[in-house]
Amino acid sequence: MAAGLFYNASYSNELSCFNITEEFIECADQTGCGLGTDATAWDYQMCTQIVYAMQTNNVTDMFPPFLWSNQNLTEYCKRTYNVTPDFSFMKIWFPLDLGEITSRIIFSNGLLDPWHGGGYLQSPGDPELLPVVILPSGAHHLDLRGKNEADPADVTQAREKEVQILKGWLAQVQQEKQQV
Repeated sequence: MAAGLFYNASYSNELSCFNITEEFIECADQTGCGLGTDATAWDYQMCTQIVYAMQTNNVTDMFPPFLWSNQNLTEYCKRTYNVTPDFSFMKIWFPLDLGEITSRIIFSNGLLDPWHGGGYLQSPGDPELLPVVILPSGAHHLDLRGKNEADPADVTQAREKEVQILKGWLAQVQQEKQQV
């Protein structure tokens, strides 16, 4: 199931076993982009905005060994979309001092998500304005999916917490509007 969530394949659940070498679709994200239009959008974004190199080794991750370099990425993006990655784009945006420039963002991280190490596990600013919600039993964006009877309790609790945070922010915005 973890592979199904990773490949955003939970809508069909047709496969009883995932074979990454059969299911893999080449894309700018060397760990795979998934399927459908969401995958195409992510692939293009990996060629234009979210540009980073990553290595997989099949020892500390579930992916076949692969060294993805800026040259590999550029060749792929030119061939696929006729665009050249802007390697300075990520330097402009990351790392950010989010506490100084933004607010009202919920950072949720499922600890079963292979990407959680790149997420915020502690608030990058004021915890009231930039809260972090950790889902110990959660996978990639599981809290953003619809309810399921099989959801772990911590995922259900995380959704409830996120709703309460959003309701609080909406109430604050209403108060701010009334004061203007």
